[in-house]
Amino acid sequence: MKCPNCGFENRPGARFCQRCGARLAEAPRTGPTRQPTKPLPRAGGPARPPAEAGPDTPTRPLPTATVAFAPLPEGALLKEGRYVILETRATGERANEYLVEDTRPVRLCPQCRAEVSDLQERFCASCGADLSESPPLFLRYRIREAVGEEVFTVPIALVRASVRHPGLFLPLEVFSEAPYGPPRTYLVEPEQQPTPAASLPLPREAVQVLEWGISLAQALSLLHRQGIVLPEVDLRRIGTDGRTACWMALETARLLRPQERAQAPALFVQNVAGLAAALFYLATGRAWDPRRPGPVPPEMDVLLPVLQSPAAYPAERLAAMLEERMTLLRRPASVTLMVGYRTDVGKVRSLNEDSVLVLQMGTVFRSQGMPVALVTVADGMGGHEAGDVASQMAIRTLAQRGSAEILAPVASGQPLPDPKEWLISAIQQANRAVYDRRRAAGTDMGTTLVAALVVGDRCTIANVGDSRAYHLHPNGITQVTTDHSLVERLVATGQITREEAATHPQRNVIYRTIGDKPRVEVDTFEQQLAPGEALLLCSDGLSGMVPDEQIWQIWRTSTSPQEACDRLVEAANGAGGEDNISVIVVQVAR
Repeated sequence: MKCPNCGFENRPGARFCQRCGARLAEAPRTGPTRQPTKPLPRAGGPARPPAEAGPDTPTRPLPTATVAFAPLPEGALLKEGRYVILETRATGERANEYLVEDTRPVRLCPQCRAEVSDLQERFCASCGADLSESPPLFLRYRIREAVGEEVFTVPIALVRASVRHPGLFLPLEVFSEAPYGPPRTYLVEPEQQPTPAASLPLPREAVQVLEWGISLAQALSLLHRQGIVLPEVDLRRIGTDGRTACWMALETARLLRPQERAQAPALFVQNVAGLAAALFYLATGRAWDPRRPGPVPPEMDVLLPVLQSPAAYPAERLAAMLEERMTLLRRPASVTLMVGYRTDVGKVRSLNEDSVLVLQMGTVFRSQGMPVALVTVADGMGGHEAGDVASQMAIRTLAQRGSAEILAPVASGQPLPDPKEWLISAIQQANRAVYDRRRAAGTDMGTTLVAALVVGDRCTIANVGDSRAYHLHPNGITQVTTDHSLVERLVATGQITREEAATHPQRNVIYRTIGDKPRVEVDTFEQQLAPGEALLLCSDGLSGMVPDEQIWQIWRTSTSPQEACDRLVEAANGAGGEDNISVIVVQVAR
């Protein structure tokens, strides 16, 4: 389609010229009304006269350097027509900022707020909510623009490395175009920006500051692992939406070059010290002074050793300390875990290829209990001297690491590692061990695995394959994990019903297992247990033989987790016992 203004040949169906921004002839579209675009300024050409200028007022040419990076006019298109500029928010020598609108309508799910681009979809793919009452919307964004990428080095590096964390305010996407002159780089960000912490009334509630501190310390640790350092830490760099906090203005951060890595430890210490001081200021309204620290909220005294000796506390350790303090504040005064487990060969198989792990330690200090449990069920596959070996190797790997890295810190009073990261790392190590043995032995050995690290009343669950975790509560049973099986995919895509999946001839086909590849994708989940609730882990020898409702009824009518496990195994055998049966129940005492 040829532009009537500049003669540029645009793609068919284009609404605006990609060279000058002029509107092209087209059929009217449904959506927000837009003003016609204006021609882009040409290098060395005249500038648009100010609004107050009369028809006889001569225009003044812009300086050549300014014209080369002049802001784009309202109505100009970016990213091949994806975004239209509504207004210019700010201009500068190195960067401009625009308010833009997405030209592609979406629906927002009323339940989970997911964006649905296919307007023909009737239900949300994320949560299943009805979209019929959600009108199409043209979303707005903030776009920042610069010539070249050096202005936005750190945000671009993080986006391209797929680094994401709630504690980092990062662009939604990055792209480059050459609307005129040199190519320009664009960062697309949400229209609504976080509120700078420097503008908040002080002091803030200690619990809120702890929540913010956890997010900020985790994100700071992530930056340090990427070789990124903040030049300084103050409240102007911290933003919040009220519930969470994040690091802002990351374009001013430094990506350390290889020759600068020797300075990294000292720079990282400065960042941690600055964060601790910022949190202290948010919680007290006073700057930290080691000579006169003044009264400190008891919830925030965890910051004092960091403020006094920041070199001993890297960002990840500070995050763990803040999380531990938050756990103490949120959980019941004392938590007691009751654990039961059992494994059985079943009625058909001659070999039990399942393996079970239960590591548990309870500590009570000042009448407050902090129990920790690592529980795992592994369902081996591959027959004699294959499936049983695979499940045993996986369990032993988790047992060895759990003893050294979970139970030992609990015994010595040291902070625990991040549960999610620890489970993924341990399962990856188990996967590699099984994979190496499988290749050396020339077998098809493998195993499914479901594991949970329970700290107090909070559970972090990980699974590979079709071994499951359930949440048992007074109102029923909820499956926490998702099976990595063919029939589960068929159910998810609506090709078969849940009832048909129970008898499908390919219900044992699993597409993700431990030992099949050098690395395995691990799904993780979080679950909190109230007093009287339980977490149940099992192999498909139980879930494939006993309906979920019956599992719940047996647990609800049992006097203890161990009795529940015994009765569940009996029920599976009573239904035919076609496979090995393993079950673990972890329950929070009332």
